[in-house]
Amino acid sequence: MQTTQERQPPIRDQAARRWIEQHQFGAFVGLAYLISWAWWIPLSLGADRVEAGVGWPTQIPGLMGPMLAAIAVTWLIDGRGGVGAQWRKVTAWRAGRWWLSVPAVLVLGAAGMLASSDSIQSEDLVAYQGVSYDLGALVTILIVFVCNGLGEEAGWRGFAADRLLNRHSLTATSLIVASVWAPWHIPVFFLQESFRAFTAVEVAGWVLGITAGSIVLTWLYRGSRRSILLVSVWHTAFNFTSATPAAAGVAAAISSTGVMVLAVLILILDIRKTRGASAD
Repeated sequence: MQTTQERQPPIRDQAARRWIEQHQFGAFVGLAYLISWAWWIPLSLGADRVEAGVGWPTQIPGLMGPMLAAIAVTWLIDGRGGVGAQWRKVTAWRAGRWWLSVPAVLVLGAAGMLASSDSIQSEDLVAYQGVSYDLGALVTILIVFVCNGLGEEAGWRGFAADRLLNRHSLTATSLIVASVWAPWHIPVFFLQESFRAFTAVEVAGWVLGITAGSIVLTWLYRGSRRSILLVSVWHTAFNFTSATPAAAGVAAAISSTGVMVLAVLILILDIRKTRGASAD
């Protein structure tokens, strides 16, 4: 049972609390940008760039901006009780058949790697941007899950999409989140070696990929009864099948294409459902 102190938000001023409640999406987005960019922009001004298997410089801490912003805004509005409710979504492992999406994305990535004509070194399978090779596979996966998977999904899906879904369709929610999720990455294009190599066409493809990812992740989040844990694991699995040296080229293209195709199918079904509901 929650105590009175746990239920009460830390902001006692009703006008201030009301303003944050009315603008909580904007407050979250602004704070997520501020936290992440405060780490990324100073690093991007240096001469060194983030590379796979190299521990410094690293973009990893900045990836936790959305999660930290979600915790802060939730705490300001709903106090410790609200943060506790969010934590229960982080540990919500009962998602039934939706967990099949994780091995599905791993199988898709593995198929892409097998289809590649390039030989794949075992260490390249878990070589991650901004994480040192010396940490080993298990520690690397844990870091990526906590900082990248959970760090992003506790915010973009667990806070932003969670609130938007209460009054918008899946399609509208996904597109709104994508519209702020994609620009959030801008400093990384100057910091991370793999992003710096993008051509204009590849940047456009990346934006489409982010939009497709937003659709698929929002669909998984809603379908799994709003499990932050599930979408964080899926996000982590997808990154290892599309953003490591082993996944470069054909494998990344196959993984991304698979997500885009699924996103289109989800959009078609959701639009039909929305039109059917409007007709009724």
